[in-house]
Amino acid sequence: MGYLRLLRGRLILLSFAISSLLFVLFPAIDLGISRMLFDDGLFLPANWATFAHDSVPYFLGVSLSSISGLYLYNRVFGRGLCGIDGKRVSYLLLVLVLGAGLVVNGILKDDFGRARPRDVEEFGGSKHFTPAFVISQECDDNCSFSSGDGAGAFFALALALALGRKRAVLVAAVSYGVVVSSSRVATGAHFFSDSVVSFFVMLISADVLFHYLVLPEAEPAPAAAWRTCPPLPD
Repeated sequence: MGYLRLLRGRLILLSFAISSLLFVLFPAIDLGISRMLFDDGLFLPANWATFAHDSVPYFLGVSLSSISGLYLYNRVFGRGLCGIDGKRVSYLLLVLVLGAGLVVNGILKDDFGRARPRDVEEFGGSKHFTPAFVISQECDDNCSFSSGDGAGAFFALALALALGRKRAVLVAAVSYGVVVSSSRVATGAHFFSDSVVSFFVMLISADVLFHYLVLPEAEPAPAAAWRTCPPLPD
């Protein structure tokens, strides 16, 4: 199992490196995808995109409230429902604070200065397009690279890992992040690479922190049934 975890981690890092290199070497990928969504001088207006974007703070609020409630229930009544303990709560908070907070919103969005698609000259704006990972002065704060909403949505990956659920929940977590990220690309708020980088930042944060904070005590002998969440089919 240790070897498989190590291999998985290396594959994740390799995938991130390859995708990042592609975006740097071929910046036309970003422009091409955004251009497909740009019609008659406007990006695609879509109710689903607005709904997906607006859902992120509610998702984060409900998720953290529910996890906190489970933790308090387990502490007060001496139970282990869904395996939520102090380590898992700390794990989730660290993924959110370090991944979405520090790396995406604190470093990337504020320091790289990338203009959003709707603001660049290619799509009717006044700013210059810059490729991913290139520092520029086209934006002062809350810039395009990388996607803060995408990072918030991909927090679902850490939530799925913390709950120890099955494949269906992981698929749902990825799907939610993809829908939110797609909504931001479709409306000209982010380039495709912005969303891909946020996905990998959150995936790496969730995987590394889970390995070091949760796994050391996550593999004892099978616990009683009341310690687990209701099972879902694979």
